[in-house]
Order: sequence, then C-alpha cells, then structure tokens
Amino acid sequence: MAKQSRDSVKGHMREQDKVVIGNWDDETFLEGEVYDVILADYLIGAMDGFSPYTQDLIFERLKRHLAPDGVIYIVGLEPIPDTAEGAADVICEVRRLRDAMILLAGHRCYREYPLTWIYRQCRRAGFEVLESTTFPILYSRASITRQLDVGRRKLPYIRAKHGSSTAIAMGQACEMLQRRIDDATNHNTSKTSAVKTDTRIRFGFDYVVALRRPQEVLDAPLPSSGAGDAPSAPQTGSP
Repeated sequence: MAKQSRDSVKGHMREQDKVVIGNWDDETFLEGEVYDVILADYLIGAMDGFSPYTQDLIFERLKRHLAPDGVIYIVGLEPIPDTAEGAADVICEVRRLRDAMILLAGHRCYREYPLTWIYRQCRRAGFEVLESTTFPILYSRASITRQLDVGRRKLPYIRAKHGSSTAIAMGQACEMLQRRIDDATNHNTSKTSAVKTDTRIRFGFDYVVALRRPQEVLDAPLPSSGAGDAPSAPQTGSP
C-alpha cells in the first residue's frame, strides 16, 4: 500500500510533502501533527476493514489534528439497502453477494454509515457542521460489475477455506448475477429491458460534510497569564 500510494503521486510532490502510512489504532500515529485541512475520504466506511469498532472515536482523533481555524471534510457513501424497487435492486443484490464472499474468505467488509449518523457523531465530538452536500450516484454496468469482481477475487480464499464445491457454487452465483446486471443495464441488446440502452441506474448518493471547531470557542478570550491567576475556562455559551 505504501509503494502504491507513493507511486500514485510521484512527480507531483513538493519537497515538504510526504506520504505517511499508518493505522488509526496506533495512538502515536501522526502524533503532534496539525493540519489546516483534513480530508477524510471514505475513511469511516473503510475502518471496519482495518480498525473495527472505533468509528465513533475517529472524530475526536481527527479533531486532535485540526488547526484552530481548520476545516475537516468527511466524504462518505450512504449505505446501500437490502432491497430496492425496479432495476436498482440488482445493485443491492451485488452488495449482498460481494459481502457474503468477503466473509466466506475470512476477510472483513467495509461498512458505510448514513449521513444522519455522521451528523450525530460530529456534534457529539464538539464540531460545528458548516455545510453538507449530497451527490446522486449513476451506476453503469462497469461500476456495478467492479463490485461483483471484488467478490470474484475472493474465490481462491473461499476454495482454500471451504473447499471447491463452495467456491464453484459462489462462482456460479456471480455468473447468474452478472446476467441480471446485463439485463438491468440492457447490455444484452437482444433482450427486452425496462432500462434504455446505455442508461445508467440512478440510486443512492455520496455525501460531503464540512466541519470546524465551534466558532464561540475560537472567539473566546485567552486565559489570564497574570501571576497567581487561575486560567479561565473558554466561554461556550449558556449551559
């Protein structure tokens, strides 16, 4: 991962730039580092795969690294439901099969969180929500198939853990679902489909939430530094 990350920005980094690889479970990771802008790019959803059960703690952790006038941008995906009406249901089916194959392989799934949950955690961590925006998702055949391919890549692990018969059955399930994807997106033009040729399926949304420290805390007077004076607490409004 470190090499891939560094290679992706090769030729674009300034002398003061650096790529740091770590895990949020490590309390010393980025110790003492403070930033004006923090971009948590699908971080919350990925944590269950690498730092499970700590999603609610990451907001306080990010706050530790935010400059007083800084801004955090939380980028995420609204969770895909179990079922949906019409052509969009195939997207839900792909998500279910993909996650089942990840678990059969002995690996951990990503877990996305809804925008309402993000709001709650941000406020509990003492952030002020500046703005939020949602972006509708248009799923193409290629983008849906990429998610199914995540499951397909788990077949060798499934075979090793559960035997060939289970791996063959899951592979067949992938092929059946691929035909549903093709039909839903009208990829096979010889079949009748409710979806027009090359029309993407609009379903769900991504979101971006901008956060900062509460303004009343930033505007509070500095504690007195006079001899013998006890530091005064920041004024945060009426209790």
